[in-house]
Amino acid sequence: MSGGLLEKAKQVSGDDDEDVDAAAEAVLEIAPGSFESSGGGWIGSMASQGNNVMYIAGALLALSLGLILVMGSMDIDFMGWGVLLLLILSGYLASVHVKYGRNAGGTVSPLQWSAIAVVWLLLSGGTWVVGWDDEGGSILLTDGEVHDDSDTVTLMLRHSSGLFSSSWDGGDVGVSVTQDGAETWSGTINVMMNQEDMIGAYGVLTLLISDFYSASAIQVDGFTEIGLVNTVEHPYTVTVTLDGESSSEVLPTLPLSRNVDDVDEEAHGQVGDNGCDSGYTSCVEYVEIRGWVGIGVEGGDEDSTPVRVRGDYTLSMSFGIDDDNSIDQKPVTVSGTDASWAAGDCGAGSMEIAVDTSGFMFKCNAATNFDADIALSDSSDEREYGCYTLTLTASQDGEDVATSSSDYMFEHHQDTSEGNTYQWETFESSDENGDPISC
Repeated sequence: MSGGLLEKAKQVSGDDDEDVDAAAEAVLEIAPGSFESSGGGWIGSMASQGNNVMYIAGALLALSLGLILVMGSMDIDFMGWGVLLLLILSGYLASVHVKYGRNAGGTVSPLQWSAIAVVWLLLSGGTWVVGWDDEGGSILLTDGEVHDDSDTVTLMLRHSSGLFSSSWDGGDVGVSVTQDGAETWSGTINVMMNQEDMIGAYGVLTLLISDFYSASAIQVDGFTEIGLVNTVEHPYTVTVTLDGESSSEVLPTLPLSRNVDDVDEEAHGQVGDNGCDSGYTSCVEYVEIRGWVGIGVEGGDEDSTPVRVRGDYTLSMSFGIDDDNSIDQKPVTVSGTDASWAAGDCGAGSMEIAVDTSGFMFKCNAATNFDADIALSDSSDEREYGCYTLTLTASQDGEDVATSSSDYMFEHHQDTSEGNTYQWETFESSDENGDPISC
């Protein structure tokens, strides 16, 4: 082989035999030594040059640790075997560094092997605890959302294949719902992993609110030190179990606060000089009627308004003298935040209730007031002076659950001064002493 190499070198260079022979022999003497010192390949070569192999070993170790930390959002079958391979390769490269960086190509001793194993186990031990704890795959329940239109709750269920298992395509999962630690519903639901987003595949779990609802998720418990209503959350928690693995999600509280136990009401007569009969300096132009509905606190009705709810209930309003209603207001049916009513003195209509607060205004033909000719007139359309009572009642599940009333005095006044007669109207909720009117 060397003869052939010499001959080729001679042909190319054209130099004399002596010079070519010396150069070729020098190359052949260096090559075997370099090959041996490099470990027979690029790994040994890098090891002999410094810490390059150790850098690669560290990078592979970091990669394996990172893969386990993000495995919950990855769905790669049997990912653990790949991670294990990365760890083994990382440890092997560490041994190459010891062999060529410290032992000058000598064999790695058992003591050195033991040291490498101990250090690598210490570095990766925590990660493997996570990995083994999740070796059979894991589930994650997220994004609990309440849908008032369908009276349901939906949640997203994700599954990661874990270290040493395959992906899950869907099937039956155990589901339980609790409130304050007490189970309100449990059962089995079939979930299909047939949807996908940027994170990966997921399934949608759907629950009927009527199946698990027991009590409002927001409740009132007295007052705070500064006199405000003290609200306490009692949320519902959904737990899903699959093959011994469980995941829980706390549901939002406001949409699951549905028990009405308090209503408040208020009427206001707008006094001005628009549209008054001849001879009147001022008159009641229209009447506004405001209501509040939700959860209240016993003994604090005068100092607070109810906390809003998102339930199904009916509101009935009456306004008039004695038992005669001057306003024909049909019951307002509420579902979630959507309210509607049939035609009476005013046309049928709709509005939203309890979106931001528990307060709302009764409407007449899209206006938030009732013309005085409707609200303050008798059956003959003549204004009727006297003591009016406003009553608001909430019904839920066929039963009256809250009611409240207040009284207002609608009066005509007349005075004569310097031969002139003056007339005006007032609409008051309290007397001259500031006490509430009582019919």
